[in-house]
This record gives sequence, structure tokens and C-alpha cells, in this order.
Amino acid sequence: MIRAVLFDVGDTLILGHPRLWLWPLLEQRGLEAKADPARLPQATKEAYQHYAAHHMQATDETTALAFWRAFHREIMRGIGLEEHADEIADYLAQNWQSPHIWPLAPGAKEVLAELKGLGFRLGVVSNWDWTLPGVLRATGLADFFDYIGASALLGVAKPNPRFFHIVLDRLGVHPREALHIGDSEDDIQGAQAAGVRPVLFDAYGRNPAAIRDLNQVVVLATGRA
Repeated sequence: MIRAVLFDVGDTLILGHPRLWLWPLLEQRGLEAKADPARLPQATKEAYQHYAAHHMQATDETTALAFWRAFHREIMRGIGLEEHADEIADYLAQNWQSPHIWPLAPGAKEVLAELKGLGFRLGVVSNWDWTLPGVLRATGLADFFDYIGASALLGVAKPNPRFFHIVLDRLGVHPREALHIGDSEDDIQGAQAAGVRPVLFDAYGRNPAAIRDLNQVVVLATGRA
């Protein structure tokens, strides 16, 4: 029987594609026409690869915000807006606790509320830096969780199964009693290695093997037909 549901955050509960959080800001400032959208996929890929490789160093506010500034500057340079990179990066860093820069996946709050109301223990297993608890508070998601695990704060990252075991211990749940919802191979491999049932999620509808609607998590957790 499933007693707990674990969630990744990036591209699972909060959508990370720059079209959803950067483009509205560029439009507001009249910069959209100057950007090169053809370069966006590569710029995004490189920025997130750098984030994945180095985010574990961002264990305090100063380091984390400097890291995010560098992340945003890298994307801005990548799409041909280097002259505006500092302006946008500074704005995003200064407003990192504003919900408008963290777009939620459709149904995220509703699904978490339903799972919580049904009595499931809820946890986060996310490769993220120091800012994660604050980001979840800003978006109104933090209170749904019984424990929030951020890799940089725990010193261990997915796909290491120890990350999952730490969160499960905090929840008081055995691995076989949990589901983990995430968008990456690290989510799948890490959960499987920890003895947790993985569920691949794809908010963008690119992977036919993944679920596309968070409401399906409730079906899987409850065993509803």
C-alpha cells in the first residue's frame, strides 16, 4: 500500500523552460524581438548542465543568488542579449521569492492538496540549491510537504539512493510504500535503486512513456481505476 508520494521540483511541480518565466519578462521590457529563439534550446541546455554540475556548492544565500545570477546571464548571452544580461539577472535574483518567476505545473497545488487530504505523507527529493525551501514557500507549495529535501542542503544528489532514504526516514515510510514523481533519468534510476516506485512525468508532452497530467498521480497513489 502506498503511504507517501515524493516529488521532484524542477519541471515537475515548477516548470523550468525559459519560455515560461524569461520570455514574459523580456516582453515586458521590449526585449523579446532582440532575442534569438533559435539559440534558446542550446542556451537552456548549457545553463542547466552547468547548474546540475555545480549547484551543490550553493549552500547559503549569498552563494546561491550569485549562482542564479550566473545561470540567468548564461541564458541571456546564449540568446544574443548579452548587453541586457546583468539587468535581467539582477532582477531575477532580487525577486527570487516572487511567485511570478516560478510557473507551476498545471494542477500542482490541487493535486498536492488532494493527496494531503487523503492522508498521504508528502516529501520533496530535488537536486536544488539553498533557495529551494524559500521557492516552495513563495509558490505556496511548502506547506503541503512533511519534509523538503534539497540536495545542496543534504550533501547528496539524485540518482544516489541515499537521498531518497534520507527523505523516507524523515517521513517514517518504507521505500516500498512510496511513489516518486520526476521528469529525469536521475529520478527514475535513483528511485529504483532506493526501492521506490518511480513515475516519469513530462509536462511538455514530449515523452510518450511519461504521464502528462499530475492528476494521474492521485490515481496511481490510491489505486483508483
